[in-house]
Amino acid sequence: MQLIDLSHAIHPKMPLFSTEAPQPKVRAWMSHAKAAASGNYEDCSCEISEVNFITSTGTYLDSPYHFNLGGVSIEEITLEQVVLPGIIINCKNALTHDGIGPEALNGKEISGKAVLFNTGWSRYWGQPAYYKFPFLLEEMAIRLKEEEVKLVGVDFLVIDDTTNPRRPVHNTLLKQNILIVENLTNLNALPEKDFVFHAAPEKFKGAASFPVRAYAVVS
Repeated sequence: MQLIDLSHAIHPKMPLFSTEAPQPKVRAWMSHAKAAASGNYEDCSCEISEVNFITSTGTYLDSPYHFNLGGVSIEEITLEQVVLPGIIINCKNALTHDGIGPEALNGKEISGKAVLFNTGWSRYWGQPAYYKFPFLLEEMAIRLKEEEVKLVGVDFLVIDDTTNPRRPVHNTLLKQNILIVENLTNLNALPEKDFVFHAAPEKFKGAASFPVRAYAVVS
C-alpha cells in the first residue's frame, strides 16, 4: 500500500481565492515557556496553538451549503462521500484562463467516483501564474452531474471561471450534492485509476467549506 499526499500546507502569504481574504495566522496560545513557568508541568512543557483562517484556505472541500442555502454543511457530510474510488482526468494541455470541456471525459468510467482533474497548475503554487488558472466549463459540470460522480477535485485555485458571476460549476455540482475539492497538488504521482481518494474535513458545525488533508491510497 502506498499513501500519496495531495494537499498544500497552510501558511501565511499563501495563495487565496481573493486578495481581500485574510491570510491564515498561527500563534502560541500557551507557549512552551509559559507552560514551563506555570508550575503545572515537571521535567516537560507543552504548547497549545491558536489558529485563525477562513475555511476556504489551502486544499479544501466545499459542502453543498457553500452554494445552496438548503444544502448540508461540513459536519453533515458522511465519510462515504469523501472516501471514494478515484480517477485522474489528464488536462495537462490546459492553458491560462482555459475552459475545460466535457470531451475530456470521453471514454472514462466516472460514475460514483472522485474525478480529479490534473492540469499541472499546482506547479505554480506561490507564484503569480497560479492566479491565471484554467477552469471547468458549465457543460463539463452538466456532464459530471449526468454521469453521477460523487466528488470533483481540481489542482488549481477555483473550479469556476471567476469572471462569470453565475458560478455555474459550483451551482450545478453542489446543488446535486456533488462535493468539490480545490487546490489539490501532486496529482502527477497518481495512477490514472485504481486508487482510493480521501478528503475528510473536520466536523465543524455550520461551516460551508473546510480544509482537508487530501491523500490517495494506492494498492
